[in-house]
Amino acid sequence: MKRPGWLKHRGWLWIIGLALAFAALHYAARFPWLVTWNTLADADWGLLAAAGAINLLSLAAKAWAWQLLVRPFGPLTFRTAQAATFAGAAINAIGVAMSGEAGRIHLASSRDGVGAGLATRSVVASRIVEAAALGIFLLGVVAGVASEHGWRLLGGGVLLLGGALALLRWIPWLRPGRGEGAAVGWTTTQLAGPLALNVGSWGLQWATYHWSIVATGAKVSPALSVLALVLSNVGGILRLTPGNVGVVQGAVVLGLRPAGIEASRAVAAGVALQAVQVLPVLLIGVGLLGRHGMRELARRRVVEPA
Repeated sequence: MKRPGWLKHRGWLWIIGLALAFAALHYAARFPWLVTWNTLADADWGLLAAAGAINLLSLAAKAWAWQLLVRPFGPLTFRTAQAATFAGAAINAIGVAMSGEAGRIHLASSRDGVGAGLATRSVVASRIVEAAALGIFLLGVVAGVASEHGWRLLGGGVLLLGGALALLRWIPWLRPGRGEGAAVGWTTTQLAGPLALNVGSWGLQWATYHWSIVATGAKVSPALSVLALVLSNVGGILRLTPGNVGVVQGAVVLGLRPAGIEASRAVAAGVALQAVQVLPVLLIGVGLLGRHGMRELARRRVVEPA
């Protein structure tokens, strides 16, 4: 009996997956974990705490930028945008794919009555605006920081900025309007604020990466910290693992390789960075989601008897 094509395809996927898992286990068994743990134990916890605070400010700036994108077309308030963004980031810390974005859309719709279509468009548009802001940020880094890696950052900045602006202009689905059938989209003036906030957010992210890496004793230049930032965000677009575990560490290892930093210390820097990014956001997000759940429960108790 002839086997279906999809079954043969799945068999090859299993073989490739098992081969990758075996290679990963073999590498992990030989990895100098003791050096990694000792590096983490000797880290500058004060600098890591400062990096955590900067990371929270970065997320707040992104939330504000998202609220400015929605405001011309829907009733999203600053408070709801902040709560939804932090809750979504907490969901992303323990989920995969676009689960955090779905949480943002749900909270915007349930708390402020933002339509699901507008909320979805605005979340997609906010990601594209973030990409454009990263391009502007990289161009600014190249202009302000002389480095042998400048041409890489310059090329990445031009590509991100041009591609993001083209998507915002050419995809009709991304153009929300006030009335039915309207597709006016965002004007240049309306995009200026979100772009500026996201550029600032990337700058704060840069500081988060740099301080977290330096806190582990790694002697790294600001340009290499930017390279690790870009690799981490590009590699983690699809969010194949909860909180991009493994992706962040791999990005830091690749970003610090030009400086001659050994993998054991680079992995320690990646672990410290992810702890700084995830733990405070997870704590705040769980509190926000718990409060929202209690409000929903109380509302249902009032509505049901009526």
